[in-house]
Order: sequence, then C-alpha cells, then structure tokens
Amino acid sequence: MAWLFTDPLAANLFVVGIMFASFGSYAIYRFLFGRNKPEINMGFSYLLIATGLYALLYGVLYSVIVPTPFTVADGELFGDPLVILGVASILVGIMMSRKVSLAFAGIFTFFGGILGVVYAIDGYRLGMSSPLYILLLYLGAGIGGMLTAPLVVLPNKKAVQVLAILVAIAFLGVAILAFIIGTTAIGGHLVDFAKATA
Repeated sequence: MAWLFTDPLAANLFVVGIMFASFGSYAIYRFLFGRNKPEINMGFSYLLIATGLYALLYGVLYSVIVPTPFTVADGELFGDPLVILGVASILVGIMMSRKVSLAFAGIFTFFGGILGVVYAIDGYRLGMSSPLYILLLYLGAGIGGMLTAPLVVLPNKKAVQVLAILVAIAFLGVAILAFIIGTTAIGGHLVDFAKATA
C-alpha cells in the first residue's frame, strides 16, 4: 500500500500537459483551420480517452487518500479538478470517436471551466502549492473551458476563429505551465522519496 502515499504529481502534471496540448492543438486544427479528417479526429479521440482515464483514476485516488496524514497538504487542490478534467477528456474523446456534435460537451466544459476559475482564485488566495503558477494554470484551464462552449456552437465563422485562437492560447499556456511545474517538481520529489526510503 506504500505506493498510495507517494506523490505522483509530476507525472500527473505531464499527463495534464499532454491533454491540454491536445485540446489546444485540436482547437487550431478543427476550428481555426476548419479541418475535419476522420482519421485525425480518431487519433485525438484515443489520446483524450487514454489521458482522461489516467486523470480520472488519479483524481479519484487523491480524493480517497487526501484525508490521511501521509499525503501532501495541497492534494485536494489537484484531486477534484483531475476528476472533472478526466471526465471532460473522456467525454470529448468518446464524442469525437462516435462523430457526435461537440456542442453537447460544451455544457460540461463551461461548468468545469467555472470550477477551474474558482480553484484558481481560492488556491491563490490561500497560498496553496505554488500560488502564482496555480492561479495561471487553473485560470487558463477555466477560461479555456468556458470559451469552448461558444466555440462549438456558434455559427459565425469569424467568431469561431477568434474563439479558437483564444482557446488555443489558454490551453497551450496551461500545457506549458504544467510541463514547467511538473519538471521542476521531479527533483524535489525524488529527493524527498530518497530520504523517506533511506
């Protein structure tokens, strides 16, 4: 059971980075450039389902183990959002694979985006983890999620292209931040784990 109490945050952030890089890339591919090849959509869908399952698993795991004294104090800051992100990613991936309109996913992403903004503000206000990084990471995810709702339903091509650029900036910014935070966390986590097992 010791594996439950190690901190996989760096790996989780890399997966989150991959997810948001995929979201941002798809916004450019589909909504800015207007491309819609079935084989490309299927590739994105598999990637989103796989990373979504990983995020959902770890989100649930964080929710279960956070109350124990062995976990990091900021664990809850990552648990619930990972669950929402995992479900959103799986939902979008399945819809893409089944060729269902993404308009229905916009409902979920909008309210998930609100949750992201709330976590951004509260996490920053409480000084949790790396407050500025958390603020920017969650704000980018939240704003991008909320903007995805009109992106997938608006009929105006020009408005869709502008929204696609904004969504891509938000999501690719989140991906870069997740990679930066995840990379800087690796060294510290390895040192802590080495001390704990020495």
